[in-house]
Amino acid sequence: MGKLGILAALLLLSASSVMAQGVRTADSETLPYQIGVGVTFVNFHEAPGTNPNGVGFTASAVDYHDWLGAEVQFSDVFGSNSGKSSLPLFAGAGARFRWQTARSFQPWGHIVLGYSHLTPNSPFGSNNSVAFKVGGGLDFNPHRSRISYRVSADLFRTAFFKSYQLSPEFTVGIVLHLGH
Repeated sequence: MGKLGILAALLLLSASSVMAQGVRTADSETLPYQIGVGVTFVNFHEAPGTNPNGVGFTASAVDYHDWLGAEVQFSDVFGSNSGKSSLPLFAGAGARFRWQTARSFQPWGHIVLGYSHLTPNSPFGSNNSVAFKVGGGLDFNPHRSRISYRVSADLFRTAFFKSYQLSPEFTVGIVLHLGH
């Protein structure tokens, strides 16, 4: 878990200087950067009839320019199948689109392309895969502060074992808004 922890810490530290979301605070200041962390649930469709559930975390960072943002995302999910850990790690980057509203909630959609690794090693094929996530969510900021609440849902596609997997992923978390 040491390398994974270091990778997560580096992602969050680097994201603080690059990312976030244009939320208007009480003093009408626009904050273009966001860092989000959350708890993630995945029903991983590993193979026909093999769908282990897993819970883990997701960290994301976004740099918005009006309605379009550049996103970086990292997630790791922990679970077991027949007593062995068998759920994927994901790291990627992509685009996020938001619908600006005058209310305290903001719907968004995204597509993130990246790399996924599955543990443990398997005799059935490669444990490395190009992967992507496509989905959306809602950021809720009832007090127009620097902290929002987030719910999101994604379809997570991987291509392990010379096949492909399309798995549902759900996340609940918080978002820190940063900026000038």
